[in-house]
Amino acid sequence: MSSGLTDLLKTGFSMFMKVSRPHPSDHPLLILFVVGGVTISEAKMVKDLVSSLKPGTQVIVLSTRLLKPLNIPELLFATDRLHPDIGI
Repeated sequence: MSSGLTDLLKTGFSMFMKVSRPHPSDHPLLILFVVGGVTISEAKMVKDLVSSLKPGTQVIVLSTRLLKPLNIPELLFATDRLHPDIGI
């Protein structure tokens, strides 16, 4: 919040200056949360891809459910897609 004319000028001129904003890839830790489920092979694929593109980055893959490959067709072709039977 600007409190005077000098602060107003400083904030106005900062729009024209090259200011580097933080980017998610700048951090050494990446947390990926997948809603709906992820298989172990997908989680490994993400970890391998990130480590090959940006060495030294730690990846944590979280999910609402750990899926087996046989669960995927069952979830895709559920008769009631709004209320799938998730085994609760």
